[in-house]
Amino acid sequence: MIKTIFVPTSGSQTDDNVFATALAVGRPLAAHLEFYHLRLSPSEAAVRSPHVQFCAVPAINDAFGRLQERDDDLSAVARGHFEEFCKANGVTIRQAPSAPEELSAAWVEETDEAERRLMFRARHSDLVVLGRQQHDDFMPYNLIERLLMGSGRPILIAPDAPPAGQTGTVIAGWNETPEASRALTAALPLMKGARRVVLVNVEEDRAPMVEDLEHLVRQLQWHGIAAEPLSISRKSAEGPRQLIDLAVEMHADLLVVGGYGHKPLREAVCGGVTRSLIEGADVPVFMMH
Repeated sequence: MIKTIFVPTSGSQTDDNVFATALAVGRPLAAHLEFYHLRLSPSEAAVRSPHVQFCAVPAINDAFGRLQERDDDLSAVARGHFEEFCKANGVTIRQAPSAPEELSAAWVEETDEAERRLMFRARHSDLVVLGRQQHDDFMPYNLIERLLMGSGRPILIAPDAPPAGQTGTVIAGWNETPEASRALTAALPLMKGARRVVLVNVEEDRAPMVEDLEHLVRQLQWHGIAAEPLSISRKSAEGPRQLIDLAVEMHADLLVVGGYGHKPLREAVCGGVTRSLIEGADVPVFMMH
C-alpha cells in the first residue's frame, strides 16, 4: 500500500513537474504528500560549490552572503510553489491522518546534512517522487541512484515536461529477476487503479518469454488487474530506448522497471536499462531496487 509520498522540492522549475507527478499518483490513493525542502547553511553550501573554495579571504564573506541570499530565495520560492499547488488543486494541508481519507499534504523544512536527511525521509516513506538533477541545488549528482540503492523504497522519477493528459495506461518492464519482481509488487496499488496494464519483456536473447508473461498475467488477476502480455525482440543495444519509445507510443502514464546493482547502477538497471531511464525518459519512471 502507498499512503505516504516523499516529495523533495528545490525551489526551481522542476518543482512543477514533480508536484504534478506526485498529484497524479497520490490522489487516487488518498495519499499524504510530504513536501520537503532542504536548506543549506552558507558553510555547507560553500563546501559543495567549488568556486567558493578558491575565493581570496576578502571575498569569502561576500560569497557567504550571496549563498545565504540564494538559500533564502530558494526556500521562499519552494514554499510558494507548495502553497500555490495545494490551493490550485484543493489539497488539504494537515499533519495527521483523518477520516474519511483524502489526499493531503504537509510542508517540512530542514537544514544541512543533505544525504543523511534525505535518506532518512525516503526510508520512512512509501514512495519517493523526484525530478531529474538540474545541478544548481548543490545536491549529489547521483542522488537518484543513492536513494534507489539505499532507501529500500520505490523511486518515481518525474519527466522533464508535464504529460498531455492521463490515459490510465501503465507499462511494466519485466524480466525474471528479483528486482523486477519487487518493482512490480511495489507498483501494484498504481496498477490496480489503471485502465490498462501492459507487461513488456525486451528479449535479451531468442528464448521465448510468452509463457512466462502469461503466467504472470494470471497471477495479477488475483489482484483484480487485467494485464496484457507483450514480448518484443531487442533491436539493438538500446533495449531501454525501446521501452521508453513503447511507453510514449502508448501514451503511458507510468513505466515500471526494476533496478539492480550487480554493476554500477548507471551501467545496469533492469537488466540493461541504463541511464536512459534515469536521465531521459519522457514518461514518469517507477523504479525499485
